[in-house]
Amino acid sequence: MKRALLRIEKWLGILTGLSGILSGLGMVLMIVLVFGNMSARYLFGTGAVWLQELELYLLAFTVMTGFAYAMRHDDHVRIDVFSSHLNRIGRLWLDSFTMLVVAIPISVLILYYAWPYMAVSFERGEGSPNAGGMPWLFLPKAMILVGFTLVLTEALRQALAGGRRLLFHYRRPRRNPESAREA
Repeated sequence: MKRALLRIEKWLGILTGLSGILSGLGMVLMIVLVFGNMSARYLFGTGAVWLQELELYLLAFTVMTGFAYAMRHDDHVRIDVFSSHLNRIGRLWLDSFTMLVVAIPISVLILYYAWPYMAVSFERGEGSPNAGGMPWLFLPKAMILVGFTLVLTEALRQALAGGRRLLFHYRRPRRNPESAREA
């Protein structure tokens, strides 16, 4: 059972690590695109609406794939009022509780409501309201699903890791100071 949970934790970690790589690539592409759009507009007096909207599509991709990576490396926003007063085990309990009671349920709730939001957009064939804009408006909406699936993945990984660390902490045999002197 332990090995299976460790494998699951490892694969969830690989998935969120991959999300960080994808987010970084999206950011590089977005920087190149913004620079190209700006250069085309100010140097050549030309531009395309669909290229400007592509920037927003890339922004949605970058942000939504970056959430889970930020969670993985503890770079997300948190309120340290409580955790700053706790020891390591107290923070493990708080983090595990937060993943189980806040992050996982909120992710599931957002996924539940985001699916019809994206599906209706896909079924209607929604596109940009701007002339010459991007088609497939469902793609940035689908990024909500991708992003919160990754957040759910990372929350599950952190809950498993926190549970494993807490279990190890409480199952670890205590050293008897008198037996340590004899050895």
